[in-house]
Amino acid sequence: MSHGDRRMEVVQAAWRVIAREGLDRTSMRAIAQELGSSTGVVTHYFRNKEELTLFALEKVFENTLEVMRSRGEGRQGIERLEQMIFAALPLEATDQADWKVWVAFLGYSIGRKHLVREHQKRYELLQQIIYQELANLQTAKLIRDNLDLTLESNALISLVDGIGTGIVICPQQFYPEQQKYLVRRHIQGLI
Repeated sequence: MSHGDRRMEVVQAAWRVIAREGLDRTSMRAIAQELGSSTGVVTHYFRNKEELTLFALEKVFENTLEVMRSRGEGRQGIERLEQMIFAALPLEATDQADWKVWVAFLGYSIGRKHLVREHQKRYELLQQIIYQELANLQTAKLIRDNLDLTLESNALISLVDGIGTGIVICPQQFYPEQQKYLVRRHIQGLI
């Protein structure tokens, strides 16, 4: 097994512990136990909990961006935007686990300015991606030309955040079709 593969196994163990226990109760020891190894194995790949959790958060974010991009490929117009937004929703159980990691990290970041900045960077990138999609739709005359695209991209992010956070707390709050309906309803308001 390659170094990178083993490192990802450590990250996946961290995701499971964070999703189950929360970030404050996640420790290098708990991750090692989840992995079925010693703490030394975990510290071989990551110096400390913060380095490991930042890497785990980055991987969750990268996975989401990759799914967004792949769902958008080969699609155009409103359907492309919808599919990209759907990719960020917790439609499946595996998505819900990612959302638990995301929400746990948000809560853990409060009072830790450097961790808040990490989240801000990710939100800024998401906002840029969605802004560009909206700008393309506006150029194609598929949405109104009088929209504030920064506001609208932030509104879509907030909608997804609200749904995702709600499902972490109350998994039956929105079924997958209801999540999609809420996004489509918002996007229809832009046309």
